[in-house]
Amino acid sequence: MTASPNRRDQTARFIETYAAGHGGNSPSLQEIADALGISKSAADKLVCQLISEGRAIRRDGKLWLTQPPLFPTSHS
Repeated sequence: MTASPNRRDQTARFIETYAAGHGGNSPSLQEIADALGISKSAADKLVCQLISEGRAIRRDGKLWLTQPPLFPTSHS
């Protein structure tokens, strides 16, 4: 079963927000799961889907998003 695009976007947004607040470090699968209210295995599936879509990569034990921010903030 494939997760909805909205759930994958939520996952990507959490990863981006977490990294911005933690010096570029990516969250653990457990931190993703806790933030989204899902199981660790469901978080792993979401991350794997982001990777298979080319939206993220794993390198040196970290998870990196490969796209610009999905939810840019405007500074008015």
